[in-house]
Amino acid sequence: MALFARLTGGLIGRVMVVAFALGAAQFPLYYLAYANTLAGARAESEARMHQLELEAGQLQLDVETFIRRHETSDSETFRASGRIHRTTLEHYQRYTAQDSALRAAEVWQKPWVLAKNFDPALHAVTRFEPGVPLTPEGGVYALAGLLLAWMLTGLTSLEIRPRT
Repeated sequence: MALFARLTGGLIGRVMVVAFALGAAQFPLYYLAYANTLAGARAESEARMHQLELEAGQLQLDVETFIRRHETSDSETFRASGRIHRTTLEHYQRYTAQDSALRAAEVWQKPWVLAKNFDPALHAVTRFEPGVPLTPEGGVYALAGLLLAWMLTGLTSLEIRPRT
């Protein structure tokens, strides 16, 4: 029975190590899919922002003044459009900052930069398909997953023995 436990314990540990390595190797693929979704959202918000700038410019106003005039109008219709314009401006600023941060991140910074800039709404529309990335970056993350799994299996397989 002890032999069976040792054999299956070793097998389970190996399976866990491979699963962690493959799981960690998915990060560059997810990061790319998320970054592409963000780039699309940024491009759309940029187009809407450009339109907002044109409309404000035709009235010789800057965007902020244009929005404020809508927000403080006596007309509920204009206040509603002011809220839409404010959201357009906020999305443009947020997506531009997030896109810049993701593009500037070094390989080792990407998990933290993504976590800091993570947007659940963008995640919901991100089309991620698992795969095996055959890139140096995929190899780095696979190695990190392998090392993490190795450490975890090492910690969980420690036997606590009473001192004699």
